[in-house]
Amino acid sequence: MPELVYLGIGSNIGDRETNIFTAIAALDVRDEISVKRTASIYETDPLYKTDQPAFLNTVVEIKTSLDPEDMLLVCQGIELMLGRPKDHEKNEPRVIDLDILAYETKSVDLGHLKVPHPELFARKFVLVPWAEIAPEFMVQDYGRSVSDLLKLCPDTSTVRNHQLEKSA
Repeated sequence: MPELVYLGIGSNIGDRETNIFTAIAALDVRDEISVKRTASIYETDPLYKTDQPAFLNTVVEIKTSLDPEDMLLVCQGIELMLGRPKDHEKNEPRVIDLDILAYETKSVDLGHLKVPHPELFARKFVLVPWAEIAPEFMVQDYGRSVSDLLKLCPDTSTVRNHQLEKSA
């Protein structure tokens, strides 16, 4: 049965905006995935390895009947298609990154895959765009809405709306 799933998408190499839009289009062309809503794109400084370009990030709401493991394979396939190497270091610069943030009703802990994403509560670059499109979504295992998680988020980094900056 199809359910809502939220994905975080980020890029900090090449044409970052095009990378994100191409990833969203690659999700939407699949029969088993329907993109419902997309947040604005936000620009953020890198959090962990700071000697790299700024990131563009967004969150998309999809409806899918894919289970989390199959969704992970789809995300990894899109990353490969857009040029992200299969073997990559954590927090290194990337053409594209797709993370499964949460499923409406599922929670998974398989070692290689954890849903909801175990670090989402501490990442404003995820919570700010997510709160734009689904502030009241209750995140499995956290027992809190996205907007509540954002209020409690310990991340003090700046998350800037990229569209507003471009038009200024």
